Amino acid sequence: MKVQTDDFTVDMFPEINDVFVPDNKGYEDVFFPVYSVKLSDVDERWGNETIHMIQFNEDPYNTDTVKHYNNYCKDYMIAFDLVDGKYRFKTDLQYFDLTDEWKEYHRQTKETYAKSKETFLKGQSDFDPDDLIFGGEPHWWQSNETPLDPDGYPMLFVSEFETDRICKDSCDKKIYLFYSHRHKLAVQIYQIT
Repeated sequence: MKVQTDDFTVDMFPEINDVFVPDNKGYEDVFFPVYSVKLSDVDERWGNETIHMIQFNEDPYNTDTVKHYNNYCKDYMIAFDLVDGKYRFKTDLQYFDLTDEWKEYHRQTKETYAKSKETFLKGQSDFDPDDLIFGGEPHWWQSNETPLDPDGYPMLFVSEFETDRICKDSCDKKIYLFYSHRHKLAVQIYQIT
């Protein structure tokens, strides 16, 4: 559902196939699209591709997933290649494998996300897209963790989002979205209080 904020047209709760490349089997189980925005709305030099904010809930206690880590998918960080305005995850979906102890948190994330999406699309949500933050400087909950692009340059901040606004899963976090136009790379980092 497209909504107009003061400065942006934001697509709230976009469908999984509008966010991810066609070969996205299993993505709907681990990625929960919150909103999408045209890159040109953030920086006019970036063109008309779309970038996306994704809620996710990985298991911090499953040490087996470390074998799927790389420079941009590791503790508190996931990344996507941007391909014609859609995301391709930069590692294997086994990054999201869950221990038995974490399955309940993941279930809560999935259920409360679906409920938030339903109420928003029905116009019954108190979630206000005008409260979303785009551009400028991130409001870090902890220390500055701006990621570096593959050339070693700081990536540019796009947006931030506090997850408890849509997911009541005991895992409140703030997700920060960064972008490298040169590398067509989107990186999300989260912090907790």
